[in-house]
Amino acid sequence: MDLIEEEKKLENKCQEVQDKVVRQNILLIFNKDSNKVYSQYTINISMPKNNSKSSKDDYEFILKINLTSKRIFLFSMNINPISDGRNILPIITPSKKNNFKSNFFKIDDIDLLQIINNLKQFISEEKFTNLYGCFYLGEEYDSKMIEKLQNLEKIWGTRLDVLNGGIAEAVSLCTISDEYFCLYEKNSSNNYILVFYSNIKNLLSFNKTLDSIVTLNWRKKLNTKNDEIIDCLYSLKIKSNIDEDMDKIMDILIEKIKKIGFKMNINEKKKGELPNIDVQKVESEIGRLESQLKNRENVLVFNKLLQNYEKIIEYYSAANDDKYVEYNNKMKELLTNEKYAKYIK
Repeated sequence: MDLIEEEKKLENKCQEVQDKVVRQNILLIFNKDSNKVYSQYTINISMPKNNSKSSKDDYEFILKINLTSKRIFLFSMNINPISDGRNILPIITPSKKNNFKSNFFKIDDIDLLQIINNLKQFISEEKFTNLYGCFYLGEEYDSKMIEKLQNLEKIWGTRLDVLNGGIAEAVSLCTISDEYFCLYEKNSSNNYILVFYSNIKNLLSFNKTLDSIVTLNWRKKLNTKNDEIIDCLYSLKIKSNIDEDMDKIMDILIEKIKKIGFKMNINEKKKGELPNIDVQKVESEIGRLESQLKNRENVLVFNKLLQNYEKIIEYYSAANDDKYVEYNNKMKELLTNEKYAKYIK
């Protein structure tokens, strides 16, 4: 069967199912996406809530069927907390025949009426929390759909990554639901590519520095060569020229963590976890380095002093201690001193 035949068959299926479910106040609107690279259909599904007579309360879903790549996804648009970009098709299809976990299908495998019936059963149970997340790294997501997802916080920032000994920057969209944190980057088609996702329960610690960089430390499971699964640490760094946006990430994460009853050493005033350093030792080291630099200009001493300023600023900032202002001013004076301009690249 060629692509044109598959398109016609899918359109006929959509019309047949719409005719069957219209009396149940279920509405299907299907459209072929305007894309020259692949053939994809978007099916908007509206289903009434239990015992609700108002269409404003309808559950909204989007079914994406890509006939070219043979991939199928189902998204909830307004059910908290699963309206966060996860594919809920495997969740609502318990049978092996229809779970689509491989995301590969033949057109005859697609039973739209069964999907509708599974959705009806799913929403009747009203058990939407603690469901596994089906996200796909490297997958292209419709940007308009992601932006319309309800109950999802969205903040733009810049992801920082170490690459070939330097720092690579990529403009990224952070999305935070009650259960998941995701990071997307735009591609040439202005759609979003998923580059990171994790359940919020895997967040070990987070903090924000004065230069508006938020560092998120995640627990990540990796498979070893011996097929052993080990826990490792993955640090995600995000910055922004808008400091309030980075504060917003901190505030949202604190709120979500409290909501799920997850315990973490966090500070109410947006500064995250208190750095584990010996404060007296660092301050003593700063005094010694300041004295050394006064007596003799040295690039190694200069760099060590900067590093220790950064440590102590982060500590007092996280502790909400005004001493961070004193050290921040010292660091600014050091960086703007013409004597040391040759050390700054």
